[in-house]
Amino acid sequence: MAQRPPTPRQERIPFRMNLFRTRVPFILMALVALVAALAAVACGGDDDDDEPAGAGQQFTLGDLTIVDPWVRSTTTDVTAAYMTIKSKGAADTLVSASSPIAGMVQLHDVITEGATSKMQEKPGGFPVPASGQVELKPGGYHIMLMDLEKQPKEGETVELTLKFEKAGEITITAPVKKAADSGADMNHDSHGSSSGTGSPTASSGMGSPTAGAGY
Repeated sequence: MAQRPPTPRQERIPFRMNLFRTRVPFILMALVALVAALAAVACGGDDDDDEPAGAGQQFTLGDLTIVDPWVRSTTTDVTAAYMTIKSKGAADTLVSASSPIAGMVQLHDVITEGATSKMQEKPGGFPVPASGQVELKPGGYHIMLMDLEKQPKEGETVELTLKFEKAGEITITAPVKKAADSGADMNHDSHGSSSGTGSPTASSGMGSPTAGAGY
């Protein structure tokens, strides 16, 4: 008895199976590439959040980041340093600072009493809140550099060593900048000492004469 030839449907089945087997690897490869691309975009977004566009100098010590430090240019024997200190973990405190260009360095705050503002040493230092930040800026917290051995000029850098209660010490470099013309220019004479040397007398937590200098 003669064998019947395969029907057209039976001939097409192997073709479809081969086509399916050929397409599956390409589909899987496309999916893998898509997942990898999405992961790369996600990682890039995290980097942007950690370091915003336009961010300046940053120094890291454990959970702390010191952002945009700078020192005022001066022609006298006192100046001030400013920065933002951020914590991504536990609270800490900036307890002291030092610099090779200054004979004395203190942590100061500006206190307003009626119509008068004065500087005084900040007892206990500058607290950095947990998962927060503290800003050192003119008219508020600042690091006072006194008895300068060298007057910092605009365009130079100044070395600062910061000591934290928990994180320890870190040495940073801060660019020297000119104070903005906003009524906050320094008047170092207002911090004159009784010896007539022009050095501030704010020690042991007592307020210095006035803070009209805009520290």
